[in-house]
Amino acid sequence: MKRALLIGATGGFGGHTAAALLADGWQVRALMREPGKSPAWLQDIEPVAGDASRIGDVRRAAEGVDVIVYGANVPYPRWAKEALPLLEPTATVAEENQLTLVFPGNVYAYDPADGPEFDETAPVRPICRKGTIRQRMEQRLETASGRGAQIILLRAGDFIGAHCRGNWINVLLKPTRHGFRLLYPGLVELEHTWAYLPDVGCTIVDLLAHRESLPAWALFHFAGYRASFAQLAEAASTASGKPVVLRPFAWWQMRLLSPFVPLVRELREMRYLWQHKVNLDEERLRTALSGQVPHTPLPDALRAAGLLGGQNV
Repeated sequence: MKRALLIGATGGFGGHTAAALLADGWQVRALMREPGKSPAWLQDIEPVAGDASRIGDVRRAAEGVDVIVYGANVPYPRWAKEALPLLEPTATVAEENQLTLVFPGNVYAYDPADGPEFDETAPVRPICRKGTIRQRMEQRLETASGRGAQIILLRAGDFIGAHCRGNWINVLLKPTRHGFRLLYPGLVELEHTWAYLPDVGCTIVDLLAHRESLPAWALFHFAGYRASFAQLAEAASTASGKPVVLRPFAWWQMRLLSPFVPLVRELREMRYLWQHKVNLDEERLRTALSGQVPHTPLPDALRAAGLLGGQNV
């Protein structure tokens, strides 16, 4: 039996990766603070009570597993104090037990001036505070890969998927009386990198099937969609059969609120990612998976994510 432990199973990345693992025949365990309150869509996962910040809880939850999938996250305003310490127990347990640890990377590590195309050899030069935090987390994982753990880090763009309401797409795309409104926080025609979470989950399952042939530090880029807001609007209209109206995002309101609302201040720091292309080259991933990288058409992804009404999956 293939066994995996999920840290952060109730989030979008963790939940969709869990679904992909279950579909592939894995036994999935989830470390949760309140197992009795787990959502219905996690009913096939074995819940284990505990806290990911406590190494004893992580050790207990990881007994007998082959893989740990790390999907835990904290709100932006708490990143500086909590993000790296929260990762430490999981990284240590992966080292101690020589486990494979799967981690979702993002594009914060890069300076857009080095792009717009980024492969796995691109320099890691973050230009924002949260990028520096993510860089330190990845450095900690790379250290773990030299201490007995195997790290599979899949870097992707902004998530699209059900059960992840805090993502940008869920904020920007909203229903109206006659159709939908799509806010664009940057240039309408500028490509942005997006990742459909069920495709990400299936890609992780495929990489795990090849993990014995992968190195201890296995970094891959997931290209996902390179879609402008004009293309997103077209895809949403195709999927829903309704008009999608484009409107500019009100950054001026964010500027006024930022002195008083910490989350808004943190979001403003990431504005640069809507002003420049950061495209992920996935040639290494394609080679590892013999050219078979899961890819759902964008209109289907928007529909399945529940962004256009109806049942999400």
